Amino acid sequence: MPLFQQLKEALFFAPLSVTGLTRRSSQWLEIYFISGVVVFSLFSVLLLTHQEEIKAVILAYLFPESWQNISERLANYLFESQAKVVISNLILAGSLVMASALLFPIKERYSAAFEKEAGFKNGLVTEFPLRDQILEEIKLFLFYLTAQLIILWIGYYPYPWTTGLSITLSYLFLFFTFGVDFISPTLQRHKIKYSVILKALSRKPLLVLTFGFLYSLPLILLSQWIFTFQNLTIIEIASILFLVNIILLTLAVPAGTRIASCVLPEARQTTLPSRRSVITGYSTLAVVLSIFLFLHLTLIASMHHKSQLLKAEYDIEWTTINLDIPSFSEFFNGKSSSKLSFDITITNPTEFDIVIEQCQIFAMQKEITIATVDLNGFKIAAGEQRKVTLQLDSKTDTQYLSSITGILDNWRIDVELQLLPGILMRFNVME
Repeated sequence: MPLFQQLKEALFFAPLSVTGLTRRSSQWLEIYFISGVVVFSLFSVLLLTHQEEIKAVILAYLFPESWQNISERLANYLFESQAKVVISNLILAGSLVMASALLFPIKERYSAAFEKEAGFKNGLVTEFPLRDQILEEIKLFLFYLTAQLIILWIGYYPYPWTTGLSITLSYLFLFFTFGVDFISPTLQRHKIKYSVILKALSRKPLLVLTFGFLYSLPLILLSQWIFTFQNLTIIEIASILFLVNIILLTLAVPAGTRIASCVLPEARQTTLPSRRSVITGYSTLAVVLSIFLFLHLTLIASMHHKSQLLKAEYDIEWTTINLDIPSFSEFFNGKSSSKLSFDITITNPTEFDIVIEQCQIFAMQKEITIATVDLNGFKIAAGEQRKVTLQLDSKTDTQYLSSITGILDNWRIDVELQLLPGILMRFNVME
């Protein structure tokens, strides 16, 4: 299929296919839509009603109960470190997976009714046994999960290129999953496995991605607008997007059926991957999934352990303070540096080791960074007490300080810790 023909199918003929619905397929459209609204509404009500309990269960594992206020801010790092686009695309992809898992039988009947009444010459229907269908869906879900874990992991790194890469991959993944989700049912109905489907569709990336883009675009625009409301929680945002998305999912079924019917002849001619290729592919998927599950769990565990720093007990030995202050000329020229060292006795009352690598403390006034302090790392075993000499090397921009009358106002102190190499967590400790 030429590129221009792929664009016409995805942007024109496929969307218009909904106008060809007859009485029976229209009935299945109504059943699918109503079922989707009911399922997503129940799911949303369940989440909204119990969101505090769900949050409490998660935080109870990650952080001590007595530190819920602080731990909630730290736990939000897992979402705040990601670009909002990545989170919204993750929610939309999640709604696709949920719809596929819970509404698959209805979507199948809806698609089959439209395929029959539209007069597509696809031949006899020869479906897989139910066990094989379930196995195929599990494989696809594991593929989706692996891709999302990779995208999220890239987004944790605080560099412009990693943020751009995670956003780009999240868009491509959303468009691809939307296309596969609505094209594959018709192909599976004619006994074509996902391994062959993915191989056939990979030869027409423009068709799949354009189709996914067209039906994802309204929700993408809506999600960008919803994320501007600071008072909405992530669960409330997800609930809104899930409910609105069912409209687009309903309209996409006949469109996906038409595209699948166009692809079916070529898919039938696509050879099955060799047994060796299948084993290699699934083994690679299992290894990559295991690695990124381990990395994400390690990140959560690191955040859990780092949070114990907030529960430690500190006792400064004032007699050990040594301060090297800048000269008056340096201070009034707007740039100054100083060195401060002192001994501090730190007691770790928790059951976890406190391990702090090199970190930074930021002193800001009116959102302007006044001083950056490098703090050397240290380790205190669970239940132990030790004396640590802290060396603070400070660089201060005194030219940004407020006037003398307001010099004590609007200060904020942030600490930036390293969760894993290259992945930083910054949180406020004083404001």
